[in-house]
Amino acid sequence: METENEMEMTEPASGMALAEAKEQTQETTLEVAKVIPQPLVESVVQNPKGSILTSRDGTHHWAGHLDIAFVGPIDAVPYFETAVDDWGGRAGWGAERDEMSDGSPQLVITGPGGSVYLLSMALDRRSAHIATLSPSADIQPGEVRGPNY
Repeated sequence: METENEMEMTEPASGMALAEAKEQTQETTLEVAKVIPQPLVESVVQNPKGSILTSRDGTHHWAGHLDIAFVGPIDAVPYFETAVDDWGGRAGWGAERDEMSDGSPQLVITGPGGSVYLLSMALDRRSAHIATLSPSADIQPGEVRGPNY
């Protein structure tokens, strides 16, 4: 007989509808992009489509991305440090500054439902990329076939 804890570990956690998870993630990604002050930003391009990923625990997440071009090279570290305080101070959220293997700074923001927002600077410091993972999403059979995601 399974205990309540064993059931929680073997059954996927229920999330929100896929369309809602995608929309919420894209809106939050635009907010994360504002970590860099707008006068330093030349353009922000969010890809309207992404991928559906399935975690080991059976939960589904929409994965997307956004690119930011700057008006010139910038030092993002002070902005990332401010973001760690801001995002990390929100209920249900966490944030930390990290570095990629090449030494470029990264900002990792985690949120409700297993959501993740990873802001990574390019080596030349003239652009950045945000990779996202939505909160856990419920996917209906056949829902991910087609142009919507």
